[in-house]
Amino acid sequence: MNDQKLALITGAAGEVGKATARLFASQGWSLVLCDRVSEVERLAGALQEEHGRRCLGVVADLAVDEDVDRVVDVAAQTGIPLCFLGLVAAINHPAVRIEDMDMSLWDRVQAINLRANVKFISASVPHLRRGKNSSIVLVSSFWGREGHAFFSPYCASKAALISLTQSVAAELAPAIRVNCVAPGNIDTPMHYEALAVEAKQRSVSIDEMRRTEWAKIPMQRPANVGEIAAAIYFLSSEAASYFVGSTLDANGGCRFT
Repeated sequence: MNDQKLALITGAAGEVGKATARLFASQGWSLVLCDRVSEVERLAGALQEEHGRRCLGVVADLAVDEDVDRVVDVAAQTGIPLCFLGLVAAINHPAVRIEDMDMSLWDRVQAINLRANVKFISASVPHLRRGKNSSIVLVSSFWGREGHAFFSPYCASKAALISLTQSVAAELAPAIRVNCVAPGNIDTPMHYEALAVEAKQRSVSIDEMRRTEWAKIPMQRPANVGEIAAAIYFLSSEAASYFVGSTLDANGGCRFT
């Protein structure tokens, strides 16, 4: 293996982002990792030491266009061909009734979950065109497949990513493949925090809320982060060479009404 392929991964300090970064590093990729917290710098340093590949961590606010441009510039300045863009970063929010919606909350969720992805794709495409077998993977959600009460900002942003994937894939193929992963519940703090706030909104216990949600999953459990990272990696690989504009449901078998 050599240092001739670079992956740029957003949200790399989150649980899924870290698992994705570790998987790519283990497969010989050099990395530019970004997140809003300094943990991303420590992760990059640890992965570089462990795997001997170029790994850089960049602290950035993805709602700020100049920060996105700066991250892409860091990737370009490595001199390693950018071959993969992994758009993992996302935020959720407390349960909120539509009549109580604070539009600043709506705007922040759309800025991170949707607009930042558009900006990253726009800024990265010229560099990805120079790479070999380049691809982009966005991360939606099964809540982007079907709306969920009290989480309209999050669901709307994730639904938009599925449409964005199809639009951009049609535009960039065959030079750059664009696909999407739609996870279901994942065994992360975000999942348990969402259960807690929804349980409070519905006036039920957290255990009851967990049983209700997990009963909807044929696998009877949430995914572990490695399973989602594997789906992202698959779509980046030559094994998925004919996947274009697809959204891969990694949700344990959930179906929608």
